[in-house]
Amino acid sequence: MNRIGIVFALSFLYASVGWRYRELVEPEYVADALLWALWLVMTGAIAWRFRLVEDGSLMLVAAAGGFVIEWWGTNTNLWHYFTSERPPLWIVPAWPVATIAIDRMAGLLGGATRRLAFGYWAILPAFVIVMTSFAWPTIDVPATRVVIALMVGVVAVRATPERDVTLFVCGSLLGIVLEYWGTSRQCWTYYTGEVPPPEAVFAHGFASVAFGRAHRLLEPVWRSLRALADGQPGRVRVSAQ
Repeated sequence: MNRIGIVFALSFLYASVGWRYRELVEPEYVADALLWALWLVMTGAIAWRFRLVEDGSLMLVAAAGGFVIEWWGTNTNLWHYFTSERPPLWIVPAWPVATIAIDRMAGLLGGATRRLAFGYWAILPAFVIVMTSFAWPTIDVPATRVVIALMVGVVAVRATPERDVTLFVCGSLLGIVLEYWGTSRQCWTYYTGEVPPPEAVFAHGFASVAFGRAHRLLEPVWRSLRALADGQPGRVRVSAQ
């Protein structure tokens, strides 16, 4: 799929979401320069060297993961949206778009962040501890316990320190801008009232690692789809492992 087609498809998606929820958009934010800049940059990142199967499958994982994250956070009241939806469906497309943008950032900044790979077993476990503390008021909710267990699993299973630390750093950098925009405009608000809470910023980095891990675990599925897309189904091999 060429770049023009990708930009058109994404623009159609944005326009559809905007039209569907047009009555929820505050007039003073319609011309929000920061919002426009964010979406233009992320759209450009997706259009740059887009790979249908690889990027498309990662976007599917991110959309599913983003929905789960939003469902958990809004139903435990760790954060809420100005529409009071739990979760609002219009926020879900933001997750795959941001995930691909982070993937592109990782490709550009990997040379610099790779040096931090030695700190994997300190950086990511530290985040899990901090995020657990942030979510502790809801520890009696089963979903919170599941989320904590999943975070531990992401850190412990099939770690690739160089790639994971790079994704964590890049996701956190984008998270600063995304979370500042959302909380300063009161599009979403955390129970701590911070603009934004540091945990939410670094959560974007960890989510990128989690999505990447899930994407790798599903690699046999993507490999089959890639072979079909190339018109070579006969080359799909089933591992004996």
